[in-house]
Amino acid sequence: DVYDRQMSSDRVSELRSALPPEVRLHYAIKANPMPALVAHLASEVDGFDVASAAELRGALQTGISPSSIGFAGPGKTADELSLAISSGVIINMESPNEVESIAALGRELGRRPTVAVRVNPPFELKQSGMKMGGGATPFGIDAEQVPALLRRIAALPLDFVGFHLFSGSQNLNVDSICEAMEKSVELAIELTASAPATVRLLNIGGGLGIPYFPGDRRIDLSAIGDNLKRLMPQIKAQL
Repeated sequence: DVYDRQMSSDRVSELRSALPPEVRLHYAIKANPMPALVAHLASEVDGFDVASAAELRGALQTGISPSSIGFAGPGKTADELSLAISSGVIINMESPNEVESIAALGRELGRRPTVAVRVNPPFELKQSGMKMGGGATPFGIDAEQVPALLRRIAALPLDFVGFHLFSGSQNLNVDSICEAMEKSVELAIELTASAPATVRLLNIGGGLGIPYFPGDRRIDLSAIGDNLKRLMPQIKAQL
């Protein structure tokens, strides 16, 4: 139950210094939900990503703005969705059924849920420890189905803010990560044509791996940052 506050701060600072200033850095609480760590990181990062009611409560307890919390994951329960709606966090919607459930719960609670669409992209993050795109997956809505769903969202009492695109995790290959980021931006721009409102949020995840095993090498963060800096003008101009 002991962790090094200075080490965690140094790692966040190292990553942030490599990224364009426009990029908001979130911590995925599922990586380590230790309350003391989460509380410490609340002042180091720009927001949290959560995947359960317990993680959501932990994030809210830090005092961070609910608008800086994203709730993702398939199979959210009605109680979890109600908590997310009441709290005002961003809900990453993973299926057409979930879209309808969120709208119905919002009506019951007298709230307009803040939502983003989680897209299952037609590509994968190559050489990832866990792939979340490029085929059948429980994570998100298949890209070809998203335009029709966006038109449905326009008819519902939902506050649409953008897209969540995450094609894989635990990756140590810079070229693969950069390629996935480029494709994610291209897909988001394509989908924006059907968006019911201005896209204010584009979450493309990171996928940055940790060198766990002998022979693994730390990822070159500067190369990741340079690629994002190159993409930023396109993002600003077309989203």
